[in-house]
Amino acid sequence: MTCAGCAANVEKALRSVAGVAEVSVSAATGKAICQFDPQQATVNALTAAVRKAGYGIEKPANTVSVLPWWRTPWLPVAAVVALIIAGWALHSDPLLITATALAAYPIVWTALKTLARRQINADVLVATGVIASASIGQFLAAAEVALIMRLGELLENFTIERARRSIGSLMEHMPLIARVRRGSREEEVPVEQVEVGDLCVVRPGEKIPVDGVVESGQSSVNQAAVTGESAPADKSAGNEVFSGTLNISGALIVRATRVAAESTLARIAALVEAAQQREAPIQRTLDRWARWMVPLMITLSLLTLAFTGDVTRAITVLIVACPCALVLATPTAIVAAIARAAREGVLIKGGQYLEAAGRLKVVVFDKTGTLTRGEPSVIDVKQFCPEHSSAEMIALAAVAEKMSQHPFGRAVVEHADAMQLAVPDPALFEAHHGEGVSARHNGQRILVGKRSLLERHAVALDASQGEHLAEHEGHGHTTLMVAHDGKVCGTICVSDEPRAQAADAVAELRRLGIEKIVMLTGDNPRVARSVATRLGIADVEANVMPERKAAHIESLRQAHGAVAMVGDGINDAPALATADVGVAMGVSGTDAAHDAADIALIADDLSKVAFAVGLSRHTLRIIRQGLVFALLFNVAMISSAMHGVVSLIGGAVAHQISSLVVILNAMRLLGYGKTRPRP
Repeated sequence: MTCAGCAANVEKALRSVAGVAEVSVSAATGKAICQFDPQQATVNALTAAVRKAGYGIEKPANTVSVLPWWRTPWLPVAAVVALIIAGWALHSDPLLITATALAAYPIVWTALKTLARRQINADVLVATGVIASASIGQFLAAAEVALIMRLGELLENFTIERARRSIGSLMEHMPLIARVRRGSREEEVPVEQVEVGDLCVVRPGEKIPVDGVVESGQSSVNQAAVTGESAPADKSAGNEVFSGTLNISGALIVRATRVAAESTLARIAALVEAAQQREAPIQRTLDRWARWMVPLMITLSLLTLAFTGDVTRAITVLIVACPCALVLATPTAIVAAIARAAREGVLIKGGQYLEAAGRLKVVVFDKTGTLTRGEPSVIDVKQFCPEHSSAEMIALAAVAEKMSQHPFGRAVVEHADAMQLAVPDPALFEAHHGEGVSARHNGQRILVGKRSLLERHAVALDASQGEHLAEHEGHGHTTLMVAHDGKVCGTICVSDEPRAQAADAVAELRRLGIEKIVMLTGDNPRVARSVATRLGIADVEANVMPERKAAHIESLRQAHGAVAMVGDGINDAPALATADVGVAMGVSGTDAAHDAADIALIADDLSKVAFAVGLSRHTLRIIRQGLVFALLFNVAMISSAMHGVVSLIGGAVAHQISSLVVILNAMRLLGYGKTRPRP
């Protein structure tokens, strides 16, 4: 397929097969996705329909085959060039006729098949021009027109193939062989034969063959192929690793949890490839326009012939008026942008979401797990009781919290573990909902929680302790009071800290022109406002339950325009679905988050939100540039051709130049954000 017209022909052919429910065809990716009822249709029937329409189907291959030099598509073009030069130098019509036949054969053959289907495309117009030129004895012009069209087609295919390869190269990170430990032996097996639960040995410098969990070993792993992160991540026992990532320093033993096509890298490649098939709304509009342009081109050509009587001039109008550049502007930009995003660990699920992200007015963030790490940690310890040191107080609090499932309790226990403190089990444990916990250890009561818990157990705070508590609460921290044997030992402040990139991401979104940035959270207003202030977010909606977030999203859309919701992809699913663009954070291993979001961020990196918005806006600019250029260029060339300013050969050159300019401009998106500040 070489243009949107080809894609439309293939789509029409597939839809004609009984049992076909849905078809999506993209000339830019060279792929067709077809959903059908296997009781009514077969793969052979679909293949036959495509072949009958005049197109071939390539069987997928695991390896890239290299054609011998005598079968490369450039060889016939080189032969035509040699024949044209010789024919021109020797004034030999036979050589020029041979050059014309060699160059025009595939064009004419495709044109005849197109006409047999009662359709008209660029090949029909070019074939008409070539035959008409030859019929009036202009063999040099006929050969040059055919050569220019063939050369232009090869250059277009070569350029678009860069974007196609950028997706295929995702799977190049996948190793073909895995070293599996079975019993006391290590075996090298094809990666497809690794099973869930197998232990894979990964040495320094090797790629990890499966998704899994590190059983033993320590190393740094380059995860750029999956998450887009440039800095290596430290991995040790219990950490998750992904297929296709590079083990840098130490040896790792990895227990496989996802293998082959179920691995994260394979699913990313499949998602991105499917995304490139989904057209943006602007593309569907252009495709409708293009259908009306063919009869308009023919009308202009006939009018030129009628008023001038010049056949060559009329044919030139046909060639320059073909809207190839116009219909290529959008799909090539979409393919390139989605490929570039995937390289950064940003999965955009289709052209419609890329277009929507480029038109955003409002970005709404969930707080916990999105703007913050979602993992509370101890940030301050204050000792009040001289009978206990700070370490002893933390150990007592950890004993009381050891049986607790509350995140703040786990933060206290983890803090004690980090200090390598002994934390025995409590003799008795009781959770007090909304207040804290109580426990018995060595015959004495330990209380950890709010002031109200201590007061209910007749433990009073003095003035200095009350002031300390009020100070931390004013900063939005959760302060746990610790009491032992009826006395206040001190306080432990726990906070869910903002992510390192959160403030910069908010500032970047504002620089990109986002009019309103909102925090939407179920937390209390004091904590929410504290976090929002630190991140530079002025608009905060607190105490909002998950089921009410969707209503807030809708009200923001009504008031301001297109809205994006950034959340964890699971708890925020209703809000993600309601927003114009739902963005899920950190979805490297979760199917649910993939399903909930329109844009999925593989890593918990908020800077990728701004990257996605910036890329989307830049893509829309590239598309507009291509469309404006194509329209103005076509109008100028049609006018020039009708007035005889442009020759037949000049028209063929101009036609190819317009298409190549649009494609090359779109391919700039493959380098977005690499060597210059993101707009």
